[in-house]
Amino acid sequence: MTGPPGPGRVTTGLGSLDMRQRNRDLARRGTGAFTSGSGQVTRPAGPVARARGGTVFHRVVPAHLACRIGARARAGERNAWPAVVSIALGSFALVFSEVIPVGLLGDISGHLRVSIGTGGLMVVVPAVAAAVAAPVLTLCSARLERRGVLVGLSALVLVSDVIAGIAPGIGVMLAARAVLGIGVGGFWVFGAGAAISLASEQARGTAMAVVSSGIFIATVASLPVASLIGTLTTWRAAFAVAAVFAVIAVAAQLVAVPRLGPGGRVRPRSLLTVVTLPVSRVGLVAAGAIFFANFAGYTYIGPLLHTRAGLGASAITLVLLGFGLAGAAGNFTAGVTVRRYLRATLMGSGLLIAVSALLLAAVTGARPLTIALVTVWGLGFGAVPVAAQSWMARAMPANVEGGLALFVSALQGSLAAGSAAGGVIYDAKGPGGVLAVAAAVAAAGSLTLLGRAGAAISSPPAGSADLARERGQEVPAPSQGAIDTAGSSVQRAR
Repeated sequence: MTGPPGPGRVTTGLGSLDMRQRNRDLARRGTGAFTSGSGQVTRPAGPVARARGGTVFHRVVPAHLACRIGARARAGERNAWPAVVSIALGSFALVFSEVIPVGLLGDISGHLRVSIGTGGLMVVVPAVAAAVAAPVLTLCSARLERRGVLVGLSALVLVSDVIAGIAPGIGVMLAARAVLGIGVGGFWVFGAGAAISLASEQARGTAMAVVSSGIFIATVASLPVASLIGTLTTWRAAFAVAAVFAVIAVAAQLVAVPRLGPGGRVRPRSLLTVVTLPVSRVGLVAAGAIFFANFAGYTYIGPLLHTRAGLGASAITLVLLGFGLAGAAGNFTAGVTVRRYLRATLMGSGLLIAVSALLLAAVTGARPLTIALVTVWGLGFGAVPVAAQSWMARAMPANVEGGLALFVSALQGSLAAGSAAGGVIYDAKGPGGVLAVAAAVAAAGSLTLLGRAGAAISSPPAGSADLARERGQEVPAPSQGAIDTAGSSVQRAR
């Protein structure tokens, strides 16, 4: 791996064996601090890691907390890539299972004899469970061995899929989805952090990319694949396929993941940090509103396409594939634009959702236009997770223990609220009413970023050093005072 090192490291160009040993000792203690050439102990200066070929990986939420609520770092050890891949398989199985009802909502609701709006609870319930599980597991699992936690969370996905696949009614189905939600909340908190701990400092960006690839592939493939399986056989077969993926993930983790040790202790008060800082708070409000708006409409996209455009099951499968591919394009694009234009990326993605939803509400029967607008919608939402995570990683102090678990919880809560509200509106007003509400909420959330707190995120900390690194130039290690100033400049904005 070439270029500057990953998150949690500051280089000076000169060093000694003693200094390197001290850095390893500090890393083992999970402090995130390192010794510079002057002998000072310094904190990480920026949220960016470089991977081979110059690709920039932003330090996302789990990476921000890896050595505190995830497994302890294995500094100086070899990279455990099979273990990292097994965690990526877990993320794939989890996302695939989570979105199955979206692609098959009409079929499942019909077979379970409930309305489309009530069927939407299959998306609401796991999101609520995840919102509760994320902070609870963060606080209560400090002494638990992380390998066992990861395997247990993947096993919950398997249990959920098996029960959902044989569910005789909506009650059993929702119970199965609640079990899945516990796995969702826990895996997003611990999964990527554990993967990072299995890689050396220089390879942590690559480890994050591997885990994210599981999420990316499932996001693109799950909707059309689940819809296709339901069209060819039955919706129960889709859950059976998801259960097979979960079995593979559990087996791979049992074989490949070594013992990781317990995590660090998290103080309950630190969970509230995300809402006490103005910049992180406004980002949370904007991201939460966009998540609410997206899932208010997206949960019911299958019935919406059938009702508004008269599309059959095969055509809906292709449209969902286009939605996923557009989302992948938005994800990759945001990975580049958040570096310099973070506020514009988050705001623009929300406005794309708002405009496409508003136009979809006004269009009936125009198939090409409807398909194009759904694609634009996917492009917009694909950028939201990257932009929201980058916002929080930049706005939050690096030394807050567990402060971003509430971020995961809040977004899952917004997802649940949006799906629930969308179901009520769909049953009462039809798809047009859902789309109008989604457009209004997405626009309102995006426009909250126009204020002073939103503007404070525009200048990345230690930006000149990062730009110099991108050009391949050597930069001196910043002093402790400079690092403290850069890390706190956003927090002081009002």
